[in-house]
Amino acid sequence: LLKGGNTDIFFRTTLLLIFTVGYGVAFVNDAFFSIGSRRIPSRGVSQDVTRRPSHRVVGLKPLSLSVAPDDVQTETAVPFRRPLGSQELLMLPRQYSLSPKSFPAMTHCSAYVLSATPSTETLRDAATRAAAQHPLLRARVEGNGEPNKRIDFFQMVREGEPDPLTFVADGSAADVPLVVVNVKNPTEAWVTQFNSDLDSAEYDTENGPLWKMTLFRVSGDAPSDSACVVSLTFNHAVSDQSSANMLIDQILRDVAAAEAGGGVAPPPSSAEMPRSLERNVLGVGNAWPDGNGLSKLTPRTLTYVAGKAAEGLKSPVILPDGAGSDTGGGVAAALTTISGNSAGGKSAKAGDRKSTLQFRTLSAAATEALRLKCRAESVSVTAALASAVAFTSSDLVAGVGANGKKERNYKVLQSLDMRRVSSDPDPLETMSCQAGSMDLMLGPFADGSGRKLAGDFEPEQFWDVARESQAQTKLFVESGGPEQAVRVFDFAMTISDLNNLVHLTAQSESSQGRAYSAGVSNAGVYERQPAAPVAGFVDRDTLKANHGRYAIEDVHFATSHARSGCLYQVSCLTVDGKARFTFHPAAPIVSEREGAAFADYFVDLLEVAAGTKKASTGKAV
Repeated sequence: LLKGGNTDIFFRTTLLLIFTVGYGVAFVNDAFFSIGSRRIPSRGVSQDVTRRPSHRVVGLKPLSLSVAPDDVQTETAVPFRRPLGSQELLMLPRQYSLSPKSFPAMTHCSAYVLSATPSTETLRDAATRAAAQHPLLRARVEGNGEPNKRIDFFQMVREGEPDPLTFVADGSAADVPLVVVNVKNPTEAWVTQFNSDLDSAEYDTENGPLWKMTLFRVSGDAPSDSACVVSLTFNHAVSDQSSANMLIDQILRDVAAAEAGGGVAPPPSSAEMPRSLERNVLGVGNAWPDGNGLSKLTPRTLTYVAGKAAEGLKSPVILPDGAGSDTGGGVAAALTTISGNSAGGKSAKAGDRKSTLQFRTLSAAATEALRLKCRAESVSVTAALASAVAFTSSDLVAGVGANGKKERNYKVLQSLDMRRVSSDPDPLETMSCQAGSMDLMLGPFADGSGRKLAGDFEPEQFWDVARESQAQTKLFVESGGPEQAVRVFDFAMTISDLNNLVHLTAQSESSQGRAYSAGVSNAGVYERQPAAPVAGFVDRDTLKANHGRYAIEDVHFATSHARSGCLYQVSCLTVDGKARFTFHPAAPIVSEREGAAFADYFVDLLEVAAGTKKASTGKAV
C-alpha cells in the first residue's frame, strides 16, 4: 500500500482502512449522492426563466414604496468566505481529479403547495431579500481542493491542501434563479420536476448560486386565488430541511406583507457565514483541518469505530432477496475499495438507478392520536417512525405479500438535527446544512412482521421496538456518539479522497450502493421551528403555516438515495396538524409497485398503532 516507509503514511492508511470497515464507506448523514449529471432541464411545459441583474446585499429595491429610503442600510461589498467543512465537501462534492468521471452533487428538494399564487415580481423580490440575508444563498465556491500529493500506492490518501474549496458570498445578492412553469394543474405537475431535480440537478459551483426556485402556476403573472407550488432545489451543502422551512416562511411573510400594502421592513444586514457542522459539533479549533484533530482521537473514538465494524456481524438487510449478492462486506470490501475497485465487481446497472416517489398524508386525527400514544408509551414520534419503517421493511424484503419464518436484522439510518447535540449549537439564524444521523440496529424480525402487526395488532411488540430505538438514540447522544461520529468522518474526509470511495461503493455489484435497510428523516413540526430573524426585533417568531392569503396546504421533501444510501427511505414533516410523508427509494432495486406497497403498509401500520384504525379489519375506528 505504501510508497515508502513513512510512519505517517502507514498511520493514515491504517486508520482509513479501519474507517472503511466500520462504515462501509457510508457517512453518518441523512443524505447521499444523487445520480445523473444533466443540467436542470425543461420538461415539455411552458417555462419562463425570469432573471434580473444582481442586487446588492443591502440597499435592495423595497417591496413596497412605503419603505422609506432612509431605512435602507448602507451598502457593504466585503465578501464572506470560509473553507467548506467535511460534510459540505461530501455533498458539493469535492471531485477526485484522477477519476475519469465527475461526481454528481447531493440534492435536497422541498416542495410547498400554497393556497394562492403570488405575482412573479413580488415572489422574486422576496426571494432576493432572503438571499441578501443568507450568505449561502448567494455563495459560489473557489479553490480546487487538490492535495499537495497523494501518498499511498492506490492514490487515495491525501497530504496537504494548499487551495481548499471555499464558500465565497460577495456583497451582491446572487441573481435569484426563479423558473416559472405554467401548467393546468400545478399541484400535480411539480412531481415530475421534483423527481428530475432530485436525481439530476447540476449546479454552477464556480459562479453560483447553489439553489433555484420554481413556481408552478396555472397561468398569468398577476396574483390569483388559484393554488400553486413553490419548489426549492438546493445543493445539499447549503441547506437542510430546517433551513428550507425558514426560507419559505420568510419569503411568504414578505410576499403577504407587500400585498397587504403596509410595507415590508428592510432586511437585517447579511448574517455571518454559518459555521460548518464539524466546527459546531466539535467546537471551533477542534476539527481535523484546524490541526488539533489527531490530539482529540481517544480510546473512545477507536471503540466507536470498532462498534460500527461489529454491526456487520449481525448481517442486516441491505437488499431485497434476489437484488444482489452482498458478498463484499467487512475487511475484504474495505481492502477492495481503498485499492480503487468496487467490492463484488462493478454493477452494469449502477447508472440506471433513479428515485421512485410516493406521497402520503396521515390525517390530523391520526397524527394527533399517534402523538398522544407516543407520549403514553414514553417515546418520541421519531422512535415510532423508526419502529414502523423497520417492521414495514420486513414486509418487502422477500417480495410484496411474502411471509415466512426467516428472521433478519434491520439497520435503520435515523436523522438527527445536529444543532441539538453540538458543543457550540448553531442558532439557525441563517441557511446551512447541520443535518446528521445515527444508526439503529433493530430486530431480528420474521418476514412479513409489519403486515402481521397491522392485521392482528400486538401493541407491545411495536412499542418495544420504538422503545429500543429511543434507548439506542439516548445512549448514542449521552455517550458522545455525535462527537465521535463527526470526528471520525472529519478525519476520513481530510486525509482521503472519500468521495471516490463512495463512488466505488455506489458502483458495487454486491451492495448496489445500499448501506442501510431503511432510513427515516423526521423534520418535526413546522410551526414549532424558529423563523428568520427580523431587523429591530430581539425575540424570534416561529414559522407560520398561514401568511395572509397563503396557506401551506401540503409539503414534501427528500434527498436522493438513488446512487448510494438506504434500501427504503421515508421523510416526514408535520404541517397544519398532519404528518406528510415522502417515500423515495431507488428503482429498480425497489420497483414503483413495491414503493407504493411500502408507503401503504407504513401508513396503515401507523394508523393501527395510533388506534385510529382497527387491526383486524383495516377499517377506520
